Amino acid sequence: MDANRYRLLFEATVDYAVFHLSESGVVETWNEGAERIFGYQPAEIIGRPGTILFTPEDNLQGIPERERRLAIESGRAEDTRWQLRKDSSRFWANGVMVSLRDNGDVLGLAKIIRDDTDLKQSEELLRYQLNLADAIATHAAEALFLVDNEGRTTFANPAAEAMFGWASDELVGHFLHERLFCGQEQGLRQIDVQPQFRALQSGDTIREEGLFVHQAGYAVPVSCSVSPIRGAELMAGAVLVVRDMTEQRRAEASGREHEEALQQSQKLESIGVLAGGIAHDFNNLLTGIMGNAGLARRAIAAGRTEQAAALLRDVVTASERAADLTRQLLAYAGKGRFVVQPVDLCKLVKDVSTLIRASISKKITLVLDVPDEPLLIEADRAQLQQLVMNLVINGGEAIGDQPGTLSVRIRTDHFTERREYPRTEGFPITAGNYVRMDVSDTGAGMDKETRRRIFEPFFTTKFLGRGLGLSAALGIVRSHRGAIGLRSEAGKGTTFTILLPLPQESGRAERSSGHTMLEEETGGAGTILVADDEEGVRSLIASVLESAGYTVEAVGDGSEAVERLRSLGERVRLVILDLTMPVLDGAEAAGELRRVRPGIPIIAMSGYGDIEMMQHFSEAAVDDFLPKPFSPDQLTAKVRDALRPMVEES
Repeated sequence: MDANRYRLLFEATVDYAVFHLSESGVVETWNEGAERIFGYQPAEIIGRPGTILFTPEDNLQGIPERERRLAIESGRAEDTRWQLRKDSSRFWANGVMVSLRDNGDVLGLAKIIRDDTDLKQSEELLRYQLNLADAIATHAAEALFLVDNEGRTTFANPAAEAMFGWASDELVGHFLHERLFCGQEQGLRQIDVQPQFRALQSGDTIREEGLFVHQAGYAVPVSCSVSPIRGAELMAGAVLVVRDMTEQRRAEASGREHEEALQQSQKLESIGVLAGGIAHDFNNLLTGIMGNAGLARRAIAAGRTEQAAALLRDVVTASERAADLTRQLLAYAGKGRFVVQPVDLCKLVKDVSTLIRASISKKITLVLDVPDEPLLIEADRAQLQQLVMNLVINGGEAIGDQPGTLSVRIRTDHFTERREYPRTEGFPITAGNYVRMDVSDTGAGMDKETRRRIFEPFFTTKFLGRGLGLSAALGIVRSHRGAIGLRSEAGKGTTFTILLPLPQESGRAERSSGHTMLEEETGGAGTILVADDEEGVRSLIASVLESAGYTVEAVGDGSEAVERLRSLGERVRLVILDLTMPVLDGAEAAGELRRVRPGIPIIAMSGYGDIEMMQHFSEAAVDDFLPKPFSPDQLTAKVRDALRPMVEES
């Protein structure tokens, strides 16, 4: 090649840096490609040592000098390394230096450099990805298999070896189903049912559960995900991720996995919050009870009766608050403890609405469609108030901070045998008169799945969202032998309908006033049989009733109560039975007592209040129920109320 052509080639090469150096390493020429790659103009670099193109660490190690010496001695030196641009930035250079000779004499050196930074970064990224994939495959808890486009195994990770007992070299080169018999049932080997072949044929990811067979011959339940690996035109293979489901299946059999699937930690957190709050309140109340009781004892010993009376009043107040707290806890658990009295539902709703207006957004309009005349039902006022407040407040939460309407409507409703009953939860609706309360909101509403699960305990929505869900509302309604219904659609708001039975007889208020008159006009007389396995409770009841003028016969279980009634005969005017006692419990004892004295009044008492236990007493024809704890006044009132028909007859 003549000098002119060489010069044209030298100047036209822009993708490569081409330059000449003297034998001592000084730059003598500089082409356009060198200018583009290094950033130096020819005037800035010609005449300067080529070492300025090397990194400081390479200069310290004498790399430029060794490269020149190698090129001079052998005629050629190749290297790949970081080199410096004019702006001190680095790039990955792939270069070759050759010596230029004339009749054996070295005239100088020529160097050609290509910028391979992008290639270097791609190689490093690929190396990182390969190392990452290797680390994941090596340390993964799941079994990983790679198969080629024919379905033959090309890789199995250590977890796969441990999970199924086969060494990797025993699997590689074989069809996976030849070794593991993978399928829905043990022994299935047909190719068309294998997930890896279906993934290769369809190009879709396959996820399913099935069985792989261990080398020892037993079936291993697995969850398998197969993803195809796409090549340029055809499927290159597939990757299988296999999880051993043995422990999960065992947990499912014992109920543990089901609890985990329902996010048991959330339930426990909710219970913990509730229990912590209850414990906090009870500790505060017990502090007041124990402290005031101790001070009252000192005051009595010192003869300060007025001070002792005041302290004991504080003890009674704190005890009543503790009883209210217990009733709230049972209501959340869906168990009713009754302090039944006539409740004007219309007035209760008005009172509650006054309290909660400040609890909902000011953008929400609260509409009460409630009759002016009283509408009395037999109910536990505290539970009913909790039910109304929860429904109304959560209706407000469903609307949120958006403008909307929250309405409460109360009416009476009559159902006949021919009328189609609405779909509800709780007690079955039978023919009769009911109070109907509709609580409606214009919030987001609920989809079908939410409606299906809304009454499940701990369902994670905001409805009654204190961690126990609408099951608390359902429990309160059941406690009153009522029913609760739901109408809702996504985007169309929600309406809860509460149906509570109207009492068969009205005039409970008149009975209450007559009852007061009876307390004032008649003193206690006659023998009352008390059965409770707690000596402290027996002693309390005996003290209260004896101070009211009654004679008390106290026994520790239901069997003793039956024997004592047989021996005392007609002298016993009333029996008070605890629900849970040894030998013969309250319900069984009530039945035996009825056989001995069919007409004797029986009052059942209990610290429990769930529906099934109350049904036991209902079947035994118990006349009344006294929930624990109770005050002396409540006890004497309940006794006089039970004896009132006998007094009137006499």
